[in-house]
Amino acid sequence: MSTKKSYLFVTWEGGGNLPPVLGLAQRLLTLGHKVRILAEPCLRKTIESLGAEFLVFKKHFTRTDRTVDVIQDWNAGAMNLPTFENILFGPAMDVAQETLEAIKAEHTDVVVADLMMVGSLVAAEAYGTARVVLFHMPEYLPGPNRPPGGFGLIPRAGYVGRFRDRMLTILFNHATNKFLPRLNAVRKTFGLIPMKSVMDIYQQADLRLIQTCKAFDFPIVPEPENVRYVGPILDDPDWVDFELECLPNGDSRPLVVVSLSSTFQNQRQTLVNMIEALARLPVRGLVTLGPAMARENFQTYDNVTVLPSIPHSKVFPKANIVVTHAGHGTVMRALAHGLPLVCLPMGRDQTDNAARIVHHGAGLSLSSNAKPHQITRAIKRVLNEPEFAHNAQHLKKSIISDVSANLAVKELEEITLI
Repeated sequence: MSTKKSYLFVTWEGGGNLPPVLGLAQRLLTLGHKVRILAEPCLRKTIESLGAEFLVFKKHFTRTDRTVDVIQDWNAGAMNLPTFENILFGPAMDVAQETLEAIKAEHTDVVVADLMMVGSLVAAEAYGTARVVLFHMPEYLPGPNRPPGGFGLIPRAGYVGRFRDRMLTILFNHATNKFLPRLNAVRKTFGLIPMKSVMDIYQQADLRLIQTCKAFDFPIVPEPENVRYVGPILDDPDWVDFELECLPNGDSRPLVVVSLSSTFQNQRQTLVNMIEALARLPVRGLVTLGPAMARENFQTYDNVTVLPSIPHSKVFPKANIVVTHAGHGTVMRALAHGLPLVCLPMGRDQTDNAARIVHHGAGLSLSSNAKPHQITRAIKRVLNEPEFAHNAQHLKKSIISDVSANLAVKELEEITLI
C-alpha cells in the first residue's frame, strides 16, 4: 500500500470540469488520503458531502449561485478567448495567493490543479510542492502530429498537414501569448523566472493528466514526458435528480436522449430546434435541460419529455443515441454505453470532441444553428445505419478498460515528492 499523502485540489464551477476533478478527489479519499479542495462558495455543500475539507476562495471566484455565468464565452470564436481573461489569467494572482496560503497552512504533498487554475501551479512551483494539472478533455496543446485545440480539426499527414499545423500553431501561440505578460507578472511576484510561452505553465508541471481515453484522442507523438492518459471519470454531476423516474415500460420506440451544457452557452434556440426535430420522428425523446436552462419553459410534444435533469448512468443504458453539444463528459458517458451521437458543438472543447466522434465513425456533427429538419435527418441516419453503433461499441471497450485501470489515482499515489 502506498504512503498516505496530502493533496490540495484547486478548482471552480465550470460545468463539465467538476465530475472529473471531484471524482478523482473522492477516489483518493476512499483510499485514505488527505484531500483539501480550494473552490468557490457555491461548491461547499458538494465538496463537504465527499468528506473532503473545503477551503473557500475569498477573491474573484466568490459565487454563491453556481448558475451565474462567469465564463461569458457563448459567442466566442476560436481565437477570441474570454475564458483566458475571465478564468485563467485575469484572476491568476488571486488564485496563486490563496493557493499559497493553503499550502502554508497545512502540509501538502501535491497540488492538483484544474487546468484553468494556472495561478495554483505558480504557487506550487514557488513553494516547491509537486504540481499536477488535470485536463478534463482531450489534448489541447499543439505538437507533432496534431493541430492545436479549438479548431475542430483532425491530424493530416504529409506536407499539407504539417504546413497547416505549423501555421495554426503560430496563430494559437500568438493569441494565447497575449496573456504572457500577465502570467509572468504573477511569476515575478512569487520570485520565479519568466516563461517564454503561456503553455509552458502546463509543459513544466510535474504531471499533466489527460482525463480521456487515448484511443479516442489524437495524441502528440511523441508524447511530452509529463503527459499521462488516464481515462475519463464517468461520475454523474452532483446536481442531477437521482430519484426521478421518467420512462414508462413497454414502449419499443427508440429512445433519443438530448443533453446540452450545464452552463450557459445561449443554448435555448438549439434546444427548441432539437425538441421540434424529435417531434417529427417515431421515437421517444428525453430532453435534459441542466442548471443553465432549468428555469426556461419549452413546448413539449406527446413523444418528447423535457426534464431539468436525470443521471446519465440511469438513462443511457436504455437509450439508442445521444444528441448533445459534445461536452467531453457527456461524450464519454455515451460512448461508455456504446451509444452513437449527433453532435451540435457550441464552443470550448466541443468542436474538437465532435471532430473525434466523426473521425471514429461514432456519430455525426452539425452546426449548433442546425434547423429542425437537419437534426431530424441526422438522427434518422444514426439510428438507421448500424456502423455508427458498431464504432461506438468499439470505443466503449477502450473507455471501460481505462476506467477499470484507475490510472489517475495510481499516478497521483506514485508521484515523486519534491
